This record gives sequence, C-alpha cells and structure tokens, in this order.
Amino acid sequence: MTREELYQSIFTHDTIYIPPHEEGSAPLEVALGCSWHKCTFCDFAKDKFLIHPLERIEQNMKILGMLRPDAEQLFLLGENAFVMSTDYLCRILELKEQYMPRIRQFAMYSRIDDILHKTDGELRLLHSKGLRALHIGVESGSDSILDARNKGITSAQTITALRRLDAAGIDYYLTVILGLGGRTFSRLHALETASMLNKVHPKNIWCLKLKLWEDTILYREEKQGLFDMMSAKEMLAEEYLLLKNLAVENCLFEDTTVLDKYTLRGILPQQKQQLLDAASYLFHNE
Repeated sequence: MTREELYQSIFTHDTIYIPPHEEGSAPLEVALGCSWHKCTFCDFAKDKFLIHPLERIEQNMKILGMLRPDAEQLFLLGENAFVMSTDYLCRILELKEQYMPRIRQFAMYSRIDDILHKTDGELRLLHSKGLRALHIGVESGSDSILDARNKGITSAQTITALRRLDAAGIDYYLTVILGLGGRTFSRLHALETASMLNKVHPKNIWCLKLKLWEDTILYREEKQGLFDMMSAKEMLAEEYLLLKNLAVENCLFEDTTVLDKYTLRGILPQQKQQLLDAASYLFHNE
C-alpha cells in the first residue's frame, strides 16, 4: 500500500477535524459521532456514536506509528472521545509503548459531562499518563441559551468541571459560538459567557460564528420566525461586548470566522485593548 492508502485505511472519512492548536499531533481515530447528539444547532455529528473496539484502535495505532514514527503528541479523534472510560483510555495509552514510544502527551475533544463523570483521582491518573489538554465547546455561559439549544449542561456544571481540570493540571481550550442567543439575547449571551469564563482559567478561547445548517432544529426555528439570526457585523459587536467584559489571565483569545477574511488573535489581558481596537475598527469600516 502507498503512504496515502495507509492513511486512508485508518480513518473513516476523508476529512479529519482536528483543533488548530493540535495540528502537529498525530491523529488516532478512537470513536465516531457524539454521545449526546442533541444540540439544536449542530450539524457536525453525522455519524452514529460508537467507540472503536480495542483491536481496531491497536491496528490503527500500529499503522500510525509507521507513518508518524517521530510524533511526540497524539490526538484521539472522536467528537467527544473523553466519554470513554478511564480504564479504556489507559488501555489505549498502553499500546503507544509498543507502537508509538515517542508519544509523551495526548489530547482530545470532550463534553463537560464527560469530565463530570470522572473522579478527581481518574483525572489525576490520566494527567500522569500524559493527558495535556481537552478541547471543549462550552458555546455559552447563559443557562437559558444553553437550555434553548439543548446543550445538556449548565454554566455551573461547566465551572465545576473546568475547575476540576485546573486541580488535576489539565489544560482546556474552549469554543464559544457568537450569535447563539440570536438578536434578542445577544447582550445576555455576551455578558453571561464572559462572567462564566472569568471564573475559570482557559488556555484558549476560540470564538466561532453561528452558522445555520439546513438539517438542524435551529435552522427550522429560524425559518418559522422563532429565532432571529444575527448578521456578521452584529456578531462582531457581540464579540466586542464579550471581550470588553473578559478578565481572564494568560489566555489566547482568537476569532477566525466572524468576518471570514480577518483573524483577531491576542493574549489576555496584555493585548485586550489592541483586540478591542481592532474589533471596533472592523465594525466601523467593513
């Protein structure tokens, strides 16, 4: 088999979704789909949820080790791979000693409830085995918006889970969806999300622009007049309000999607004013 054919053999789909900050990691597919799969805005979870058998994961890792022999970081693919039990994760990690011995750290996507279902001891154990970071879509800090979008978590649960990661020494990269509250609840979304984020210590806050996908409940709600979708410029104003009220420390703030052709990126709090000035300039000149 060619190198390309080997790569194709270990992934279910041609396109691999990996967070921007994990681009140097070797991707190992361990699961498919989302264990929750009920958020009204999400078009991402097209696969039926499943965790691959250990035998398949071992075979995938064996091939990945041949393709990426020098890799030192591993990213476990699956829309919330952290839902796997601690025992199963440890069994997967034991395999790297044989097939990818240079791996020292690993990361994956997680839901907040995946963290809550693990004990503090389990989190510390996984950190000791190399769990460096979790990538988590918190989306909003407003309970009313989270409930309306059927996210399945509350802001209090988010704060509890992230503080437990802090205690275990595990970093976390958070995604927020601008526009998720619609025009009516834009201010609520910005202020309550900032309030929630100020209570934790994210390594990164990544703002994404809400997009309505045709096969989602939220798309149908918008067509029925039950959701007032915001323009990109309105979302930029919402982002400005969110950023203005953020008081996090040592955190990379970035937005790559709101105006599509520009990227806002800076370290908080040191570059907060520069980010606000840039957002204000774009708002008034686009």
